[in-house]
Amino acid sequence: MARPKKIKPQETKGKPQAEDSSVISKDKEEPKEIENWADKVDSDVYIHVEKMYPTIRKAYENREEANEALEEYWKIFNAEPDDNAMYAGNSKCYIPAVRDAITARAKRTLKQLFPTKYSHVEAVGSDSQDPGPQLALLEHYIRTTKLKSVCRSILLAGDVTGQWTISMDWKRSYRNISGVVRRNTILNTVEGSEVEVQDPTEEVDETEDKEIMVEGPDISDFATEDLVVIPPTCNNIDDADISCLKLRMSKAAIQKMVDEGVFILPDDDDSELSEWMSDRKGTEKVNPEKKRTSDAGIRTEGTFKYALIYWAQAYVEFEKGEKSLADIYFAGEKEILGIIKAPQWGQKRSVISAPVDRISGSFNGKSKVDAVKFLQWNLNDFWNMGQDSAMYSLLPVVMTDPEKNPNYAMMVFGLAAVWPVDPNSTKFTSFPALWKDSVAMCGSIKAQIHESLDVNPMMMGQMPAGRKNANAMGAQQQEQSVSITDNAERFEEEILNPLMERFFEYDAQFRDDDITVLTLGDIGVRAAMQQIPPQQWGERYFFQWTGTTFVMNMQRMQQQIATMNVLRGIPPQQLNGRRLDITPILQMLTDNVFGAELANQILIDDRNKYSVPPEVEDEMITNGIHADVHEADDDLHHIQVHQQSAQATGDPTGMMRTHMQAHMQALQKKRQAAMPPPQGAPGVPGGAGPGVAGMPRPGAQPAPGRPMQQPPGAVQQDNMPGAPGRG
Repeated sequence: MARPKKIKPQETKGKPQAEDSSVISKDKEEPKEIENWADKVDSDVYIHVEKMYPTIRKAYENREEANEALEEYWKIFNAEPDDNAMYAGNSKCYIPAVRDAITARAKRTLKQLFPTKYSHVEAVGSDSQDPGPQLALLEHYIRTTKLKSVCRSILLAGDVTGQWTISMDWKRSYRNISGVVRRNTILNTVEGSEVEVQDPTEEVDETEDKEIMVEGPDISDFATEDLVVIPPTCNNIDDADISCLKLRMSKAAIQKMVDEGVFILPDDDDSELSEWMSDRKGTEKVNPEKKRTSDAGIRTEGTFKYALIYWAQAYVEFEKGEKSLADIYFAGEKEILGIIKAPQWGQKRSVISAPVDRISGSFNGKSKVDAVKFLQWNLNDFWNMGQDSAMYSLLPVVMTDPEKNPNYAMMVFGLAAVWPVDPNSTKFTSFPALWKDSVAMCGSIKAQIHESLDVNPMMMGQMPAGRKNANAMGAQQQEQSVSITDNAERFEEEILNPLMERFFEYDAQFRDDDITVLTLGDIGVRAAMQQIPPQQWGERYFFQWTGTTFVMNMQRMQQQIATMNVLRGIPPQQLNGRRLDITPILQMLTDNVFGAELANQILIDDRNKYSVPPEVEDEMITNGIHADVHEADDDLHHIQVHQQSAQATGDPTGMMRTHMQAHMQALQKKRQAAMPPPQGAPGVPGGAGPGVAGMPRPGAQPAPGRPMQQPPGAVQQDNMPGAPGRG
C-alpha cells in the first residue's frame, strides 16, 4: 500500500483558519501536534485497526432489515401512505392516530423533565463545599446547548425507533466582532518609539475589531440507523468492543479535520479533494438525514454533497499493556483516514445511547409503533371506506324504467332540472350510510392505539366521559401520570444524568479560561454574573436531574407539611442528643411551590447578604446611577459619609438627599424590628404557642373547613403512593 502523504493546513490571508474541535490547541499560532497512526501502515496499531472494517460493514448489513422497518415506522409517524393500504378507493386520507399519541407522550414527558426554568440539576459533593458554582455552570450549558429542544426530538425519535441516541463533543471556535470605543485623539508620535501623545481634552469614536473564542459542549441527536454496536448483544455501549457512527461530511468539514491533523488524505490538491469525495459518497439505500429533510418538504438535490465516513471508537493498545479509547475514521476498505487517541480524559465514548424499553441481551430496543402498525393501517382503510360511503350516500340515486322512459339520458341535468319522464316509473333512493359504522369502528381502533401507547383521553386534550367528582379526577390524573413519569425517570437515568457528568468532565478538561454565568437569587443578594474558574479534576460531584423529583415532590408536599409539624412538636429531651433544624424543609417547600426565582426572596439567608460601601454609592449617585439601600447596610455610617459627599458636591440633582432619607427610614424600621414582639396576641400565628388561631397544631394537616370541598384534582391523603392506612 502506498504511504499516504499528510497534507498541510490551508493558509488563509491575514490570520489562521478558525478552529472547531476539542482536540485542537488554544494556541492558534503554535497548535499542538496530534499523533496520528493512519500514516504508520506497518505499526501494530494500524494492522489491528484495519481488521475492524469488515466487521463494521457486516454490522451495517445486518441492520438493513431493521432500517427498512424503521423507515416504515417513520412513514406511519409522518402520516405518509404506502403499499400497506389494502383499500384502493377514491378517498386517500391518513388518520395520524399514532403520531398524535407519540406527540402527546413527548410533550408530557418533556414537561416532567423540565418543570422549571432555571433549576434542573442537583449535586452531591465529596466535601462540604457548596456546589452552587458547578450547578450554575451546568445550567449555563443547558441553556447554550438548547437541551430542551434536543430532548424533544430525542423523545419523538425514541418512541418511533425504540432507541434514544445523542452524541457529545466539546466545540471551540473563533470569530471576529466589531465594536465602537471612545478614545483620546493622538496629537503626536515620538519618532523611533511606539509612545503616542494623547489629547486629554478631546475624544473620538473608533471602530475596534476583536477576535474572541467561543467554547462549550456540543450535543446533537442522530438517526438510530447510523449507529452500530459490536457485539449487538451488549446492553451498555461502554462495554462494546466497537461502536461506529456514520458521518456525512462536507468538503469544508473534511478540510477542517485535515487542518487539525485528525485526517490524513493522499493528496492536498483542492480539486482532487472534490473528486475524492465523489468517489466515497457510498451507496446507501436509506439516508436518514436526506429522508428527514424531505419529510420537512425540502429537496436536497445539488445542495447535499458529502463523503461517507465511518467513525469508530474502540479500545486500542497504543502502548504495550495499556489500552486507550481510540477515534478511528474509515473512508472505505483499506482506507483509514485517522487513528488517534480519544482526547477525553474520562475515556468514555462520545455516543450516549439507550433503548426506551430495555431488552435483556440486546443493545437496541423495540419501536413503540411496531405493536400498533396493523391497527394504523386498518384505521386508514376503514376511514377511507367510510369517506367513500359518505360521498355516495350524499348523492341520490334515481331509478327509472328505460322502456317507459326512453329519454332517460335527458334526466342528467343540473339543479332544478325538468325531467320529461313518467313520474310513476321513476323512483328515488340513496346509498346506505355506512360511514356511521365506519366512524364507530375507527373510534374503537383509535382507542386501542392510544391504550397500547399508554395514552388516555386527558393526555390528548379530551375530558373523560361522564361526570366526575374531585376524588375521581385526582385519581385519574395520578394514574395517567404513572406511565409518563416512568418514561421520564428512565430518560433521566440513561441520558440526562450521564450527559450532565460529561458536561462537568469536559468542562474540567477543555476549559482553561474563566467563564461568566448567571446565578439566580434575590437581586442584590445572590443574583449575579459569577466568574467560575476551571474546575479541579479532583473535586468530583454526583449530578442528578431533578425533573421528575420536582413533580413527585408536589404530590408529597402535604405529607411533608404534616411530618414537619410532628417534628416541631417533639420535646427536645426526646430527641436523644439530636438537634432539630427545619430550615432545609422550609427551603425545599418554598423552592417546589414558588420556584428558584422567588424562593430566595421569601427565605432570606443573612449569610449571603453583602453591602455596597458608601464611597461606591457616592460615586454611583454622582454619576446619576440610582443606588438601593440594602438591609445589611450600616445606615449610620452611610449617612455620615453621604453627608460629607453632599456638602462637597452640593447635591445638584437631589439624589443624595433622597438616598439619605431612605437610609433614615431603613434605620427606623430596624429599630422597630429590634423591639420585643407582643406575647400572646390572639389570632397571631406563633403569638402564644400551639392552639392559637392561624397556627397549625403539631401533627395537624392544613386543610379548609369541612363545609368546603377541595379543588378538582386534589389527591386524598389515603390515595397517595405509600400513604399508611387509617388502621
